[in-house]
Amino acid sequence: MLDGSLSSVFDDLRWPGWEAEVAALTPAQGLSLFPFPFTAEGRDPGAVSRRPVPIAELLRLH
Repeated sequence: MLDGSLSSVFDDLRWPGWEAEVAALTPAQGLSLFPFPFTAEGRDPGAVSRRPVPIAELLRLH
């Protein structure tokens, strides 16, 4: 984080087109991924279900 390589920390959580998908979110939204990225089935975020949800919903879930 301090040496400027923060973006590489999240490489495994990115998929083609993620920038546009995230840019379409409002400040009060986040993306819900299912199956979850920390499961074997959810390891590839490009192959899972993604949908915008209120940030409050994500905070309650996690």
